[in-house]
Amino acid sequence: MMSKIVHHPTDETLYSYAAGSLPAAMALVVGCHLQNCQRCKGELARAESVGGELMASLEAKPLGNDRREAVLAMLDEPSPEPVRPVVAAPVAETAGEIPPMLSKLLPAERYDDLPWKTIVPGMKQLKIACDEGDAFLLRIAAGKKMPVHSHRGNELTLILRGGYSDALGKFNAGDFADLDGSVEHQPIADDDEDCICLAGMDAPLAFRGIIARMLQPFIRI
Repeated sequence: MMSKIVHHPTDETLYSYAAGSLPAAMALVVGCHLQNCQRCKGELARAESVGGELMASLEAKPLGNDRREAVLAMLDEPSPEPVRPVVAAPVAETAGEIPPMLSKLLPAERYDDLPWKTIVPGMKQLKIACDEGDAFLLRIAAGKKMPVHSHRGNELTLILRGGYSDALGKFNAGDFADLDGSVEHQPIADDDEDCICLAGMDAPLAFRGIIARMLQPFIRI
């Protein structure tokens, strides 16, 4: 079973997700977290409720003649077929399974069967096509360290399997890291299992150290 989720998106991130203003890569990470986090589902529902109340409180403006006629013409048209809402099947809270939202974008159903690309010893990556921002899976071998880095923009990371530790604490499967340019850290994977994360960014990372910076064009994160 997935361990208790300790780390969550900030309220600002959830409100941006509710408003549809996150880049696609980052929205994917939030959406996958929501599939297993009841706490954030409740926060999202409240955010959407607040947004609905704000829309309802806006003062109505009178329609011009042209606009009024266009609306009346639309009302005269036949009603379209009703769209049936899609009800998601219950999601088993298991750390080893790929979240349903993510699985639709991947070429295999198991993490070990994915076409991972080695970027440096102990680190593998799989890019995910997104219209906005950069999304990718990152696999850090058990006990290995990422290079020390900060962020030129915002990074959202969801731990899918295993876990890591850094200056911000211990992150396990299901936990969410909501990071910006103020954070510098070095994730270290747990000793007993590879750490697999889903990350979405709106700008590249900023690595510390000349070797890491030289490798960044090849790592492409």
